[in-house]
Amino acid sequence: MAIEISKEYLKNLQYGTAKNLEARIQIHQRFSTNPEPFHAWIGNHMTFSGPVRVLEVGCGTGIFWRENLRRLAEGSSLVLTDFAEAMVAKTAQSFDQPWIRCELADMEALAYPDASFDIVNAHHVMYHAADKARAFAEIRRVLKPGGYLTLTTNSERHMRVVYDIGRQIDPNFPTDRIIDSFTEEVADIEVPKFFPKFEKFVQEDMLQVTDLEFLIDYVASGVTPRGMKVADDFYEKYAAIAKKEMDAKGYFEIPKRSALFICHN
Repeated sequence: MAIEISKEYLKNLQYGTAKNLEARIQIHQRFSTNPEPFHAWIGNHMTFSGPVRVLEVGCGTGIFWRENLRRLAEGSSLVLTDFAEAMVAKTAQSFDQPWIRCELADMEALAYPDASFDIVNAHHVMYHAADKARAFAEIRRVLKPGGYLTLTTNSERHMRVVYDIGRQIDPNFPTDRIIDSFTEEVADIEVPKFFPKFEKFVQEDMLQVTDLEFLIDYVASGVTPRGMKVADDFYEKYAAIAKKEMDAKGYFEIPKRSALFICHN
């Protein structure tokens, strides 16, 4: 089984604490050059008509709804779920409203009745499903007729430079990524099988990273939890390559491309 869909690895190592996920979130927040923040961009494509029942699978640290809660009408309800206890605990720290629940849940086996939500969010999480067809089926099951799913993922070109440099330094450095089992390109094929009626939107961005130490910590957040063995001077060489570009341009450049699918039930 690929490590990025191993629930034991994800629960205990990659998402055993919020540290690794927060490192990845912060690099986008601090160094993005797109004037429209990613989570606002998603929210701007969503429609709300009065009170709604919303389920988020793979809520992570709860960042999406921290930034979009104002969009929900009075009388709405929100269920934020993740299969990692550390993520649920972190999210629960941000919400104390009685109409918001934070719960453990596996998107491949949702313990909610049929047709119980108007909206389901699955943002940057489908690549963690071992059985993606089952995850899609569960989401469709809990969605009301006329409801919709917001699903996001990244292009196979997304932040590729970060991995290419790793392989350049150390031939044993793996270039497989968390996203690879469900990239934008895979979603283009798979989404229509489960949701024939959908809309697709794309956001391009360019990170201009000016903090060398932060960049190296970001690289390590994908290496250390997986127990990868890299060359002893791996990070020293990585920093030298990045610093050379920072000195020349004033920043280290990382292209990004993310896709949003709004899937109608």
